[in-house]
Amino acid sequence: MSEIRLGQDHVAARSGLLGSAITSVRSWIRRNRVFVPLVLAPTILTAIYYAVFATPQYMSEAQFVVRGQTAQSGGTLAGLLEGGGSGATEDTYAVQDYVMSRDAAAFLIKTENLRAVFDVPKADALARFPNFYTGTTFEHFFSYYQKHIIAELDTTTGLSTLRVTTFAPADSQRVAGALIKAAEQLVNEMNARQRANTIAASVREQQLTEERLVEVNTKIASYRNQIAMLDPNKQSAPILKDIASLQTMLMTIRVELAQLEHSSPGSPLIPVYERRIAAIKSEVSHAETNVTGSDTSLVPKISGYEDLIFQRTLLEHQVTAAATAVETAKMQADRQLLYLDEVTRPNLPDYAAYPRGVANTAIVFATAFGLYLMAMLLVSGAREHKLV
Repeated sequence: MSEIRLGQDHVAARSGLLGSAITSVRSWIRRNRVFVPLVLAPTILTAIYYAVFATPQYMSEAQFVVRGQTAQSGGTLAGLLEGGGSGATEDTYAVQDYVMSRDAAAFLIKTENLRAVFDVPKADALARFPNFYTGTTFEHFFSYYQKHIIAELDTTTGLSTLRVTTFAPADSQRVAGALIKAAEQLVNEMNARQRANTIAASVREQQLTEERLVEVNTKIASYRNQIAMLDPNKQSAPILKDIASLQTMLMTIRVELAQLEHSSPGSPLIPVYERRIAAIKSEVSHAETNVTGSDTSLVPKISGYEDLIFQRTLLEHQVTAAATAVETAKMQADRQLLYLDEVTRPNLPDYAAYPRGVANTAIVFATAFGLYLMAMLLVSGAREHKLV
């Protein structure tokens, strides 16, 4: 009987303690009616969401770097220190911005069906796209895209880190790989544009010089037809040679005439020599008239022809220099090519990186509790100043 009584007393004591605890909790809740809806309710709802409804999200990570060698830095110690290292460049920022751009999102929608990746039946209503609090337009999807696909750049090393988060490990790896390939395609397009821009100016200069050379050659052909001579310089050489021969002959006859007049002043040959000298002078004068002295003579023809030949020679040198400049520009463009190197390939995640239920629940509790304390302080201050 004593043991039964002791047991009944123990149960009664426990019931009394439980009742007093419940009474204390109820009284505390009555005294702190605001604490429950403002702090406990959001915390409990958050914990229930992450424990029961939240869908695991898997993150695939990849790292890459954009490398290139500029014409100023190639092959020198200063270039290795300035441009040959791993610091970030403008081209790296361009690739970085592209990964987070609307173009990349549209490309993934087209090639990887990215909308279906984020709209899966197993995903909870808050995490997937579309959901009840966002629209279904591309701009709404792009905002969602920027939260799940993140690219960060280390400006010190030039290393870019790409993180893709989806509801399936394979999807995260596949989308990350597609983004890397899209970035490589962008780099190739940048290389093509850079090469074309570098070479285009030299090619245009070469084409203009060649066109001017063709025009000069056409002028030379027209001028030859105009003067009815193939090469005035070469065709005038025999005439000049004949004039020189006549002048030599004239000088010889004059010497012979002088000797004859000195030795035989009355010789009948003297008039013969004089007539011969007169005939040679007349012939020399006629030949010289064909060379100089009128608009139809050889001198203006030779001058015009030599001017055109001089222009053609200059243009030929310019064409050669322009061709050399084009080859130099091509070599420079090759040295400026960009390359995207994958430092680490997209991994297949083993466990879910999100959601971080404990941390997020703690953040909700801390935020709500902070708001509660601020409200209590404001209410206490108002009561002290008899404002409420």
